[in-house]
Amino acid sequence: GRSEATVGPEIEKLVSSAEGMVVATTFASNVARVKTLAEAGARAGRSIVLLGRAMNRMVEASIQTGVMTDFPPVISPENARAIPRENLMLLVTGSQGERRAASAQLARGKYQGIELKEGDLFLFSSKTIPGNERGVISIINQFSEKGVDVVDDSSGLYHVSGHANRPDLETLHDIVKPQVLIPMHGEHRHLREHVKIADAKGITGVLAVNGMMIDLSGNKPKVVEHVDTGRMYLDGSVQVGALDGVVRDRIRMALNGHATVTMILDADDEPLGEPWVDLMGLPETGRSNAPLVDVLEQDLSQWLNRQKAVTLRDDDKLNDGLKKVARQSAQNEIGKKPEVTVVVSRLN
Repeated sequence: GRSEATVGPEIEKLVSSAEGMVVATTFASNVARVKTLAEAGARAGRSIVLLGRAMNRMVEASIQTGVMTDFPPVISPENARAIPRENLMLLVTGSQGERRAASAQLARGKYQGIELKEGDLFLFSSKTIPGNERGVISIINQFSEKGVDVVDDSSGLYHVSGHANRPDLETLHDIVKPQVLIPMHGEHRHLREHVKIADAKGITGVLAVNGMMIDLSGNKPKVVEHVDTGRMYLDGSVQVGALDGVVRDRIRMALNGHATVTMILDADDEPLGEPWVDLMGLPETGRSNAPLVDVLEQDLSQWLNRQKAVTLRDDDKLNDGLKKVARQSAQNEIGKKPEVTVVVSRLN
């Protein structure tokens, strides 16, 4: 296979051609690659900045032990803010999409006062370990939405399952000869790169995200409106929205179980008997080894006996109080708070 020596010239070529800030991530423990990246940045006239505790710790330890010699000078993030971004190269942690690492924090916004902008370049100089794809892809798409150019291990950009590669797309453009191109399939980074290909060939490219309404009637396409979009689920024979609460409630009941608390009050707002509980999706016993239903009913009865008439006359106060007691009683017994429905029947 290729040696580390063959990687340096390619990285240096990429860094030298970049117009904005360059940020590269790799395994901090791969000190040979870290040095290759730093040397490429230094030869391109860029100041080197290290972000992330592991990156700083590994570089410092490698230099102190003599494992790594002649490492280019490093400046602090504070000093980097005073340097033009086109003269900076950052080496950061988080090549596997770790949420708390520097890469993910830069993708979400600022990290130690540094923020990536449109025209900057982010390089993944590492392979993604199977199982970490979701985190890495999330970072790539967040950078893409900022206008940051991302170079990853594939380098083909379009050679992803289900997507044509660049030569295939260019062939299609030559055959169809479109005046306007609006990519409609793929992740944000795929759409953005497809638009770049169109622009390079003199085709008007439009990057449209979900919900964007585009007017094609004029000389040039323009965005005229945004509409709310989202996933819809088929629940039996009815469509429900992903954000309308039905799916959320179903998930909460699946995770936490459900308890129904029922009680009856007479015409004088006095309880008729004790409240009773029905459980669904919960264990029969808890820490006390007593039936969970009995424990909840006992705690609910004790709470009711302490309440004044003003509470017993108010359905909202009764509902909130019974629900709180049932959830806390279950928490004490089984370590989780179920979803609770309270049914209060009055004979008046």
